[in-house]
Amino acid sequence: MTLTQIAVIIAISIVLIKFVASFFGYANNTILNSLVTVILGVFVSFELFKLVEALIVKVG
Repeated sequence: MTLTQIAVIIAISIVLIKFVASFFGYANNTILNSLVTVILGVFVSFELFKLVEALIVKVG
């Protein structure tokens, strides 16, 4: 496995842990909230980057 695949698996695991914690009533965990916020921010940034890259290829 590459480093990127390991990072994605860890990120998915953290989000799943947050989901399970929320399900059992432990949603106010600041560490998990911060980690999930960072993970989702990185994901959205990556998707926006890929979108702009695709638009540049299409237009350019």
